[in-house]
Amino acid sequence: MKKSIKILAIGNSFSIDAMEYLWHILRAGGVEEVTLGNLYIPGCPVSLHADNIASDAHTYIYYKNTDGTWRATPDTSLTDGLMDEAWDVITLQQSSHDSGLPETYARQGEVTDYVHTHKRNPNAVLYWHMTWAYQQDSDHWAFPRYGCDQAAMYNAILNTVRSEILTNPAYGGIIPTGIAIQNLRATPVGDTVTRDGFHMSESHGRYAAALTWAQTLCGVDPATVDWMPEAFADVLRPDLPYIREAVKAAGNTALM
Repeated sequence: MKKSIKILAIGNSFSIDAMEYLWHILRAGGVEEVTLGNLYIPGCPVSLHADNIASDAHTYIYYKNTDGTWRATPDTSLTDGLMDEAWDVITLQQSSHDSGLPETYARQGEVTDYVHTHKRNPNAVLYWHMTWAYQQDSDHWAFPRYGCDQAAMYNAILNTVRSEILTNPAYGGIIPTGIAIQNLRATPVGDTVTRDGFHMSESHGRYAAALTWAQTLCGVDPATVDWMPEAFADVLRPDLPYIREAVKAAGNTALM
């Protein structure tokens, strides 16, 4: 297991959800030095990241966490975030509404090429963050693209990852958050892990997402992590076995 890690997300609100508890979970899992960064634009698709690189747009909020607290710097460019640290891992993800539509991935090469050309750490690995399907009763404006059907959206995301990401040598791995969340929905926790039909709940959803990142990127065994956010510890504690099982199974799922 890695003892130190520097992770940068080129993301949107779904990377906010996934990383909210990540610093604490990594430390609880035995990672001694943790630096996290998140370049955030709400709902940002891959195509907008490509536009922002081309124009050097200073339109991101850059969140950084080195001690358990997130601090925000507005009006940041993607380049600024990329160059801020010699990152070990850099992640990219699609906007949730486009995540299962292969045609929306056409410009990802502009982003991956830029990342690999400009990363400070030549050994940094680019990971794809596989996001999750919406809750079955979600009223998200884009849910009709998937027939307002969670299973259809989930399978569309899976198939798009297979066709657009697994075939792309720019990526060194996939963070299977979407699989972990779908696994969790199949437990007694049920389809209750979002707070608004699509963003992760502040208890089970965000915890499971961060645990998936910790397992994937640092080899943290979910069974060894006992830390919980104090505000949600009482509701999380009874369901920790289900969360750990869902995350562990996601790590063992073969996407090919």
